[in-house]
Amino acid sequence: MPDGFAIAALNHAMRTRIQQCINDAADVQQSGQFDIVTRPPDQIGAANPARPTLTIYPWRLTPNTSWMSSRTAAYAASGERRDSALLALDILYVLAVYGQDSSAGDAPFGLALIGLHETPVLTRDRLRAMAAANFPNGSPLPQALRDLAEQPAPITVEPLFQEMEEFSQIWSTFNSGVRTGMFYRVGTLLMESPRRAASAPPVRESRHSVSLLRGPVLQRVLIAGTAAGPFAERAIAWPGDVVRLEGSGLRGAITALAVGAVLVPADPARLRSDRMEITLPADLRPGLVSLQVRQDLPKPPGTLPPPAAGTVAGERSNLLPLAIRPVLRPADSFTIRNRQVTPQGAVGFDVTAHFDVAVGSHQRCELMLNATAAGPDGRFAAFAFSAPQPAPGVPEASVDQRLIPIRGVPQGSYLARVVIDGAESALTEDAGGITGPILAVPA
Repeated sequence: MPDGFAIAALNHAMRTRIQQCINDAADVQQSGQFDIVTRPPDQIGAANPARPTLTIYPWRLTPNTSWMSSRTAAYAASGERRDSALLALDILYVLAVYGQDSSAGDAPFGLALIGLHETPVLTRDRLRAMAAANFPNGSPLPQALRDLAEQPAPITVEPLFQEMEEFSQIWSTFNSGVRTGMFYRVGTLLMESPRRAASAPPVRESRHSVSLLRGPVLQRVLIAGTAAGPFAERAIAWPGDVVRLEGSGLRGAITALAVGAVLVPADPARLRSDRMEITLPADLRPGLVSLQVRQDLPKPPGTLPPPAAGTVAGERSNLLPLAIRPVLRPADSFTIRNRQVTPQGAVGFDVTAHFDVAVGSHQRCELMLNATAAGPDGRFAAFAFSAPQPAPGVPEASVDQRLIPIRGVPQGSYLARVVIDGAESALTEDAGGITGPILAVPA
């Protein structure tokens, strides 16, 4: 595949092909003496060459997205080189003639136009023949021309039609007066770095196995405090609860339940194809999580060392949502400090919520307060406050308490609930109704 010398090789090929077209059509007495160069039109115009000069100049490069999308990125996110990214270009050339006598270059210019019109492809044979010509020692052009000949995309020479306004704008960008000329699109030129990705070591042994696909599907989630039940269908569970999942294809070779980011292995004694029971970890963080059955496969054994170890990722079920309750400390769930009174008379203080099961320092934490007694207007006041988030750059950590600033809450007793990422802590109750937890707001 062509590398960074491809553009220089293509410029050489275009000059050589134009020279061949003119030589094949007429002898020097008919065409006259002339030069073929690859220079910007403004430079040639300023030089005012003594004899006619044809310039075939690449004035614009445009990416060919169809070819470029056929390769992946050169580097992985880790920085490891994994492929040679393909740079695909269509090159726009201008063919123009210059000379002190405006008509002296008409003959070679016209012969060049006919030649490119009749042979609109730089064939592999022509490129190989150009590579076999004499070059200075150490020149990269012979190999670059051979690379052009071997690239998978053909190199075509296509004349372009330009409207008068666009034609004038192009010549204006050249900082040159308008000349008789023709524009061509030449491509597609494929380029890649000669640097290669490191290859993997040879395979010493092929290890494979055949497994039956089960297509695990979750249909229903039931929750109970213990394995003895009773199980009920609800959307929230406590850490340590028993989760019963019902569905189909649940029993695999190596089965586990993903509870959010926590993977809980399945007990074979509590696993069937249509049902599985999992005890949630007692230290499971609160919040909204997803449940998914994951079935992995043991790595196939082999005859060569080392022995097979680990698993191969297998099938995954659909996802079902579940909320995990925050668990407050039974005694002194809340403590109050830093009481302040604003000039307007509003009372403010900080409430610290204490947890039995750790929460994340970056999890969204809210405190919900509901008055236990009606106010003068007969309504039960309700308030919601949010804990401040850590400063940017502070790493996530497991904590057993969160601080929530409270402002403008009247004195009295309030039922208090903590909401962690959308999951609420439980209220306590007895035969007489809800009893707590209670937060006493001072005067």
